Amino acid sequence: MIEHVRGVLQYKSPTFIVIETGGIGYKINLPLASYELLPAEGDEIKINTYLHYREDNLALYGFLSQEERDFFLLLISISKIGPKSALRMLSSISPSEFKKAIKRGDLTTLTDIPGIGKKTAQRLILELKEKIEEEIIEGGDEELVKDALSALLSLGYSRNEARKAIREVIDSSKEELDLASLIKKALRYI
Repeated sequence: MIEHVRGVLQYKSPTFIVIETGGIGYKINLPLASYELLPAEGDEIKINTYLHYREDNLALYGFLSQEERDFFLLLISISKIGPKSALRMLSSISPSEFKKAIKRGDLTTLTDIPGIGKKTAQRLILELKEKIEEEIIEGGDEELVKDALSALLSLGYSRNEARKAIREVIDSSKEELDLASLIKKALRYI
């Protein structure tokens, strides 16, 4: 698999870019939401990628963030959702908003995404609710929660124990938390 491509942005359009590296120009499909965040043509860029292989086609899909790529991979793991459909979904809604809609079972938000009807939205909720690894903890900074969860998991605690402890700290804390204090306080609840 090609994890990322670093090179000079030769061409950009709302649906794909061309990055030249080592004398080769790579056409990389990307979500529409990423277009505005791209640097100017001629600038250097590093983009996370996913190589999709079919018998008759090789296609590279690119993402500006690791979270976006991970969520894309989660989407294409669902039956009847291919890379083009997943890319279209990510063009309409951010991964964090998508995860929140899945967690809440929000059919309205999901059916507002082009190409998703009620049945597909229900299937997404059913199949993704269990697959979403990081539970979004309301009231917490998503990146901070993700880092704290990762730290507690590396210490050997189960995902459920770590989530419960982080949720307790965020719910009971009145002051702004940094990573170290969140981990330290979460350890008291385990």
